[in-house]
Amino acid sequence: MNHHSRLLARAVLGAVLIGWVLLCAACGQHGTDVEPGDTDTPHLDAPPSNVKAVLFQGISLPVADQGPHDQAGALVSGFDRNPIGAALAAIHATVRMSVATDRQWAIIGQQMLAPGAGRDAWAVARAQISITDPIATNPPTIAGYRVVNYTPADADVDIYSVQPDRSITRNNAHVIWQNSDWKLLLPHQSRSSPVTVVVSLPIDLIRLSLP
Repeated sequence: MNHHSRLLARAVLGAVLIGWVLLCAACGQHGTDVEPGDTDTPHLDAPPSNVKAVLFQGISLPVADQGPHDQAGALVSGFDRNPIGAALAAIHATVRMSVATDRQWAIIGQQMLAPGAGRDAWAVARAQISITDPIATNPPTIAGYRVVNYTPADADVDIYSVQPDRSITRNNAHVIWQNSDWKLLLPHQSRSSPVTVVVSLPIDLIRLSLP
């Protein structure tokens, strides 16, 4: 694995490409398509059901009853329109865009990221590096998540991961409901890094027992 691949692997849920911060927790809504009949009060602390692990580039990702329902190579789609589906979509999109190979990242960007200036800026940055191999040893582990805010149109998700050095990071991701699925929304500019090191996992963490 080359130097750039190792750098991205250790920053997987941070998604920092050549010094440019990709995600933020407080992005506005862009191009959401709100549909009628979505007024039920969601349960933000409900866990996913029948969770299984799938590997992508050496990292274990969760697949549950709430999504993804469709898997086509590097791409996944079909997440339920509820807090669990939003969280699972945020996890998959964040990881897949961060460690996808040179042949995978363009289609992932087109299908799993919301269009806009943020996605365009990410594509320019991603084109300047090369990733060809999966993470061979000591990949980050996704410990779980918290849904911070949720509406049928968008959601903010805190994703917690354990890094190879056993430090714990929290990554803020923002997803929007667009074209009948959740898409990760990247800002054009971010005032601060969405990734912070935390002392411990929160007690209300929705844990994901992934290998």
